[in-house]
Amino acid sequence: MTKRESQAEALVLVNQVARNARTVLSRYLLDLGLYAGQDGVMLALDDQDGQTPGAIAISLGVKAPTITKTIGRLAAQGFVRREGSPDDGRMLLVFLTDAGRDQIKAVRKAQRRTEKAAFAGLKKKDTAELLELLAKMDANIAKTLNVETVIAGLEPDDDDDGAADQDTTTTGESAAPQTD
Repeated sequence: MTKRESQAEALVLVNQVARNARTVLSRYLLDLGLYAGQDGVMLALDDQDGQTPGAIAISLGVKAPTITKTIGRLAAQGFVRREGSPDDGRMLLVFLTDAGRDQIKAVRKAQRRTEKAAFAGLKKKDTAELLELLAKMDANIAKTLNVETVIAGLEPDDDDDGAADQDTTTTGESAAPQTD
């Protein structure tokens, strides 16, 4: 197999693993009455409650209309509430409700179950190597997009192609514009 064929196969496999992991997580979330994507919004609010929909969209790397729809569904389910900002009545803030906070533990458990399934049979060393390789790939793709790397905190080392070490993250423009 040529290098190009190996790279193409590897990228297909990375995409397939990501898709399958998301499908497994989605099934666990459905058991909780949640749909794909709702977990990310809830976890973002668990990290920092009272965010604007635009800030949530940026942190999750999605467009504001997607978040608006997701927030509407979560509000209808009683997991979040929307309030005007006390500082600027034109700005909408989103907060977890008590029911939403109660659901966070189950969401994290669903994530752990998915992780356990994905990493079954891998040793700690295998996982560390995989993280390093994925960080390198993410940094390479991020350079093309001129955005920060997704795998925060992991700076890829120099690869084996003889290229000089360089900072592979940027502080360029965000992935999605804030519309709030």
